[in-house]
Amino acid sequence: MSNTRQYSLVVQPPPPVVARSRYPFVPYGLVPLIALIALIIVALFPFAFGEVESIAGRAAQTALDRSGADWAHASVSGQWIVLEGKPPSKEAANEVIALVRAERADTLFGPAAPVTWVIDHFTWTEDPLRPGVNIRPQLGAPQLAADPAAAACDQSMATLLSGARIEFETASAEMGRGSASLLDSIAQAASACEGVLRVEGHTDGVGTDIRNTPLSLRRAEAVRAALIARGVAAERLIAEGFGDSRPIANNSTADGRARNRRIEIRSVRPSPT
Repeated sequence: MSNTRQYSLVVQPPPPVVARSRYPFVPYGLVPLIALIALIIVALFPFAFGEVESIAGRAAQTALDRSGADWAHASVSGQWIVLEGKPPSKEAANEVIALVRAERADTLFGPAAPVTWVIDHFTWTEDPLRPGVNIRPQLGAPQLAADPAAAACDQSMATLLSGARIEFETASAEMGRGSASLLDSIAQAASACEGVLRVEGHTDGVGTDIRNTPLSLRRAEAVRAALIARGVAAERLIAEGFGDSRPIANNSTADGRARNRRIEIRSVRPSPT
């Protein structure tokens, strides 16, 4: 009898190879992170549009109460304040605007000035700088200054700006190159005028006050800078933006909106004597 033993060899197949991501954190590890970010955004939304706005509104009202300006009323959008009312004088209006802008309040980060922009929609019966002239004209022809020299200056500017238009890029304060010759003519006419001139920016009624008023101011400032570059003394020019508060045509038509998007230049103060 043979003592030889027989053995059978069973070969097991290799385990399947599982492809592993080079970055095991992606993508499943991002799910809780994205959820956390979304939760933070949802939690901050009421704060950003509620608490911050509330603080800015309280600060504005505190400034109005302290100044005794019971003729002024404030409305708030985010950290932007819109002031309305009929101020007794230009000085009173400027004082209220400065107080609201500088008013400090307690925030989560300590005392701070929460108001970042103040827009005035004051109602005037006459311009303190030009008695008898309405500075908030309604639809219709613009009124000229009472002083003959100022009226002549206003008329020359109105004639220049009625025959041509200073063109701007859409929703921008950047002027087109085609406006260069018109600006040359305006600078020449401004040099013949006396006193201080106000460059006024106006928009159509499309959009909100929060957008239109700053845009009109930037455009007025751009024209002022262009005139200074052409030799008009800087101290003789001021810029102001009125947004869509002074329409001269109907905003419901394309032609009317085009007429309302404009720059006007007016004499506002005589030369110092």
